Amino acid sequence: MNWEAIGAIGEITGAVVVVLTLFYLARQIKDNSKEVRLSSIVASNHLINEAWEPIYYNDRNIHLWVSGLESPGDLSKEDQAVFSFLMARLTNSVMTAFSQNRYGLIDQDEFRKFAATLKSLLGTPGGKYWLENMGGSDLIPADVLEMIEGIEASQRSITVGSSGNGA
Repeated sequence: MNWEAIGAIGEITGAVVVVLTLFYLARQIKDNSKEVRLSSIVASNHLINEAWEPIYYNDRNIHLWVSGLESPGDLSKEDQAVFSFLMARLTNSVMTAFSQNRYGLIDQDEFRKFAATLKSLLGTPGGKYWLENMGGSDLIPADVLEMIEGIEASQRSITVGSSGNGA
């Protein structure tokens, strides 16, 4: 075997190794993308759970939340301020999923759950009141409001509380 043949075998071997390396890198990128999406879902769910904590762990806030969702105009000014804070806190945490969706970081089925949750939350009497009278519309971009208008009412959402207004 001469040096030219050995060189040709080396070039072929090198080309095969490059192709195999490219396949390996493509798989690593795909696996990494999947991990990023899963981490994004976990982070969003964690953020939502943290946003609910002031409601879960405080009897007064539970009562205020349910009353605010059903008849916000009947709340005192102080209670309306607390209700507005709770709405902003929950809305901001759900809005994280919209940001993740813009960058392709969240699974579409998961995103639809968050979008349906926002629609459910803003569709209550308290949600509408918050948007119209308490500055809520300043916190939600117009394109997001348009998007949630198009969501089917039958889509599953994360329960927002109140009697029959969530799931």
